[in-house]
Amino acid sequence: MRARTFFIAAAALVALAGCGGGGGSGGAGGTQASGTQPKVVSGPLRLFAYSDGFDKQLIEPFEAENPKVQLQTTPFDSVASATAKLRAGYHTDVINTCVEEGAATQVKLGLLAPLDTSRIPGWKTVFPTFKKLPGVIVDGKVYVIPVDSGVTGIMYDSTKISTPPTSWADLFSPQYKGQVSVEDNPEVAIQVGALALGIKDPVHLSDDQIEQVKNFLIAHRDVFRTYWNSDADINNLMATGEVTIAEGYPGNVLDMNRNGAKNIKFSLAKEGQIVWTCGYGISTSASNVDASYALLNYYLKPSAQLIEASRWNYIMTNEQTLKAAPPALAKRADLSLPLHFENIIPASPPPDYDKWIEAWNEVKAAG
Repeated sequence: MRARTFFIAAAALVALAGCGGGGGSGGAGGTQASGTQPKVVSGPLRLFAYSDGFDKQLIEPFEAENPKVQLQTTPFDSVASATAKLRAGYHTDVINTCVEEGAATQVKLGLLAPLDTSRIPGWKTVFPTFKKLPGVIVDGKVYVIPVDSGVTGIMYDSTKISTPPTSWADLFSPQYKGQVSVEDNPEVAIQVGALALGIKDPVHLSDDQIEQVKNFLIAHRDVFRTYWNSDADINNLMATGEVTIAEGYPGNVLDMNRNGAKNIKFSLAKEGQIVWTCGYGISTSASNVDASYALLNYYLKPSAQLIEASRWNYIMTNEQTLKAAPPALAKRADLSLPLHFENIIPASPPPDYDKWIEAWNEVKAAG
């Protein structure tokens, strides 16, 4: 599930972000050329992306609409690994990137070209909250078109908790002693602890704040039934009633509901929503700029976004997608969530990742 792919690469990205140099050459000027999108685009088009970006069901309509384009796809496992490959000289046209995995770093390294949004009609109807995320707009120029997203929130058993939880602090209430679970991951657990304590920026923590969060988690270790490691893990724990309330994702709740656990619900936390957001940009090495814009426009189309919402339950970024969605799908995939985001916290790897790992290991060792 892409909702947590950024954790795999966190350490690698932190190291990468500190490196200098890099950047492709050529192609940037072409992406800024003014004018409308040609009616017919053609030629080879290289896409460097997570594999869901060219999933057969998602990409076939684009290929049908553009029969003269020869789409060539290359998958990657993380934005960090993609960035390393691009810096080493790999050339492509369209790059799939994620805010929390290093879109801003790719801009800084010169790997993404500024976009001419007059060639992207859907830009006007992207939810404003996504345009504010790091790496999307830099120094007044647009580099990334946000396409899909996911949010971390609170899952709960509605047969045991009648009032929906609204705060990360609810996870640490004594009334849920031995009934709580959070992901066995330092980024998630420490951010959740920081938000429960009222820390406004849970990504950039001082050493004192890391210590404060660690001590808070240790002091409340008796509320935890266990720490979960996979979707199957937490889904089973909640469906069987071993866990009553947990940090998790809308996709987890949907999976459980589909499998008969209709009592499991999802709620946002008022202190802030830890959100991942991915999208697409055009490489500075792009050679087929017209086809690149055609692909970016396709990903923003409500018809394409509805495929993603239906297939993976991603939260989509185009306001028009919510309007076009069948009510059942809009409800199932929580497509209205961007209207309710109050404080987006990009799910970014912390700059001092090693300290977070050490603190989380101490929490787990304490009990």
